[in-house]
Amino acid sequence: MNLEQHGAGPRTFLGIHGWAGNHRTFRRLLAHQPADTTFFTCDLPGYGDTPRTAPIDRAAVTTAIVEAMERIADPHLTLVGNCGGALLALEALRLTSGPDHRAVLIDPFAYPPLYFRIFTWGALGRFAYLTTFANPLGRGLTNGALVRKRSGATNLTRAFQSIDHETALDYIRLYCGFAHAARFAGVPNPVDIVYGARTFAAIRRSLPLWRQTLPNVRCLELRDAGHEPIREATESLAAIIFDASAPAGDAPC
Repeated sequence: MNLEQHGAGPRTFLGIHGWAGNHRTFRRLLAHQPADTTFFTCDLPGYGDTPRTAPIDRAAVTTAIVEAMERIADPHLTLVGNCGGALLALEALRLTSGPDHRAVLIDPFAYPPLYFRIFTWGALGRFAYLTTFANPLGRGLTNGALVRKRSGATNLTRAFQSIDHETALDYIRLYCGFAHAARFAGVPNPVDIVYGARTFAAIRRSLPLWRQTLPNVRCLELRDAGHEPIREATESLAAIIFDASAPAGDAPC
């Protein structure tokens, strides 16, 4: 799996992008990266500079992440998972059980909402996906419909212009296969759930599920953000990621 290294400090972080992302997902955070940190960004299998594996499933993708963690070889590594990448970060923690690892999960779903599950419904789901994300008109209409979930300058569907849509369909099936937060019950690592105040209702409904599931979790709200805190509240999010003790003035849930 392709890894890009930023910085050379002793505190290490691994960014795991979400649906339709790549190693560039975290580039805005790098402007706020402290000198004592190293931030690794990755391309998950099938995205960016990492070749597609066959098949793309939970075991193969999680194995690639765990192998990247072994390459980094820091027992105090912080995993930073964005959206669907948050589930993959938790799965990696569940399998590795490194007690000193930490996770920051950005706008994570604790269960797959109906508007994601639709895309997994065979031929109908494929048609729904292609109409929504592979078609320029569909992307524009979808982004317009999500205006309350983003800032005016954020485009929630732009990334789908230049990806392999078969890979994207495989990943939405992968994410929906996690089913429920209960899969991660008892993961002992410290976890910060960071969400935008104007994000999807399903993410807000996920917060109590995460609190019931993860014994060492805190939930932090970014008041000026929707579903893309990396773009919409970069500085506040960076403060949370790079300083585990500083919630940057945002309210716990």
